[in-house]
This record gives sequence, C-alpha cells and structure tokens, in this order.
Amino acid sequence: MTTENLTSEINPKVDKRTAILEAAQELFTSQGYEVTTIAQVAKKAGVAVGTVYLYFKNKVELLDGVRASFEAQFVIYMAQPELSAIPIQARIRPLIERCFSIGREQCDLVQLMGLQPQAIGTMGTNSTGGMIQQGIKLFAEQGIAEGVYRNIDPAVMAVISYGMVSHALEQCFQVENGQNQQLYVNTLVDALERWTLTDESYRKLHPPADNS
Repeated sequence: MTTENLTSEINPKVDKRTAILEAAQELFTSQGYEVTTIAQVAKKAGVAVGTVYLYFKNKVELLDGVRASFEAQFVIYMAQPELSAIPIQARIRPLIERCFSIGREQCDLVQLMGLQPQAIGTMGTNSTGGMIQQGIKLFAEQGIAEGVYRNIDPAVMAVISYGMVSHALEQCFQVENGQNQQLYVNTLVDALERWTLTDESYRKLHPPADNS
C-alpha cells in the first residue's frame, strides 16, 4: 500500500472525528452542554449517530475530546524551544500569559474547561487529569529536581494550579468579558511564584530594590 493510499484511507476518519468535535463544541457553547444530545451532534456533523459512538462512548467522553483540543494548544506551547530557553523559575509568567491569550482567542471554550463533575453528571473518562495537568506535573518535577521549586507534591501542584487558572479564565472571560485580563495574569503569576518557588529562587527572580 502506498503512502497516498494510506492517507486517503485515514483522512476521512480523522475528518469525521474533527467534524464531530467541532459540532459538539458549537452546540455545547451555543445551547449548553446539558441540553445537547448525541443525535444533535451527529446531525450537525453530518454523520450517523452510530459514527459518533465509534469515536466517543458517551457525551462526557465527547466533552473530554473538545477540552483536549483546547488543551493541546497550551501543551504544544509548553514544548516550544523558546520556552525551554527561559530559566525554569521565570516560566510561570509566559505560561499564564499564553493561557489567557488562548482564552481570549477561544472565549467560547473557556466555559467548557470550567465544567465541574457534578455539572455533567459523572467524572470524565480522562482519569489522568488532562494534558495540561500532566504537563504541569512534569514541569513541577523538573523544577523540584533542579532545586527551583519547593518540595510540593507535583500532582497536587498540577491540580491546584490548573484549578486556579481555569477558574480565573472563566471569571475573566465569561463574567467580565476580558476587561481585567492583565490584572488576573499579574495576580496569578504573583501567587504561583510565591507558592511554588523556593525563597532563593524567588529572590533571584525578584531581587529587592536597592534603596541606597
């Protein structure tokens, strides 16, 4: 089988999955997650209901898929060489700024990122906590190993950091229409740096002013 033939067989499947996710995203954000049905998603995506279930076992898993497409943008940024070139103690600000940049670009998705388990009836299928939390966990492990971060459990750091940022994004863009974006960025950066960085790392990043 040639590469061209293989591609022609794979692309329709990829396109169907993408169409389903795009339809779900539009319906979830326009009419609400709770009232949207799999049948509505299938109709909007132009596929059979059974096709949706080939890719997603239920609506919660479909929501996880929509969230993952949003999270992937941030995870890709975390892997960029220009970020790796920044000292690890100074990466919190560019990471938070990127979160809010994505949030502004895709404001309609922010509300989906903040949906709580009780709001959707069951825990999502993504038991690992999502790509972003996994990325934060690895980031924390690196910082602890280098002596830059406090000895905080990386998984706990990931959960709390993710929760702080996701709730701030929801408040900023869904409630306040992005009017106080920079205030949220600065406050989150200050809080996370003070909490995660060792005293020495924090002083190096923010040396005290010379009043002499």
